[in-house]
Amino acid sequence: MSLRGVIPPLVTPFHPDGGLDLEAFSASLEALALHDFAGFLVLGSNGEAASLDEDEKLLLVASARRTVPGRFLLVGTGLESTRGTIALSLKAADLGADAVLVLTPSYYKDRVTPEALRRHFEAVADASPVPVYLYSVPAFTGLAWPAGLAATLAAHPRIHGLKESSGDVGLLARTLASVPPGFEVACGNAPVFYPALCVGAVGGVLAVANCAPRATLQLFRAFGAGDHATARRIQAALAPLATAVTATHGVAGLKLTMGLAGLRGGSVRAPLLPCAPGLLDEIRPLLERAEAVS
Repeated sequence: MSLRGVIPPLVTPFHPDGGLDLEAFSASLEALALHDFAGFLVLGSNGEAASLDEDEKLLLVASARRTVPGRFLLVGTGLESTRGTIALSLKAADLGADAVLVLTPSYYKDRVTPEALRRHFEAVADASPVPVYLYSVPAFTGLAWPAGLAATLAAHPRIHGLKESSGDVGLLARTLASVPPGFEVACGNAPVFYPALCVGAVGGVLAVANCAPRATLQLFRAFGAGDHATARRIQAALAPLATAVTATHGVAGLKLTMGLAGLRGGSVRAPLLPCAPGLLDEIRPLLERAEAVS
């Protein structure tokens, strides 16, 4: 069980009143589990983890574990404090998480130095009973991943890899060059999935996999088979959809597109806003193009 392959970061469906919709969550996960994904991420950025209470987070982890027994289950447990991150990581492991994904704390970003991050991640890994994966997503945290930090943390026996979501393939390549071969670096940005694989990423944790599972998996398989022409063709068809459901329209756009794909993304939770009227007309041809190559 590892980051090798494609992993969808699951969305968290809400009812229109903002309440958690566990039925929709399980139903969509059951449908996604029919595909040959490497695993599933619960409580990631696309899961609106920052808007969830702890009891809701634990309900989602327990539901996911029941729904996909035996599949690799990665759980986002990063909080602003080291103490809180450790506590949530322990609870996630107790509920069956196979590994935890730990986001960089960022509220006091001027004081979150490389040394502070090193101590934070090592303390979490020291306490965690399951493997720890690091998570860098500067679009949300405002923190660039420090040079050399992954190489330092790779020496810890329970820190197994990094989800790198900056979209900077050069940074990803430099990180890969600095870490030992067994340290897994996954791409968290689908518009650069193919080039990330070319420089050594082992897989991708990709939002667009929630609505275009066949295309994302076929891109990965084509690359693994050495069929670069097919991989590039799929990347070109997938990138506009991936950009639409992340950078352009965010989680609301991703959930809307999941509905077009027959899944139940549900509503977003305030303060996020629903999609503007007419977005379906923009998204539908992008999804159809991605599906046409799969």
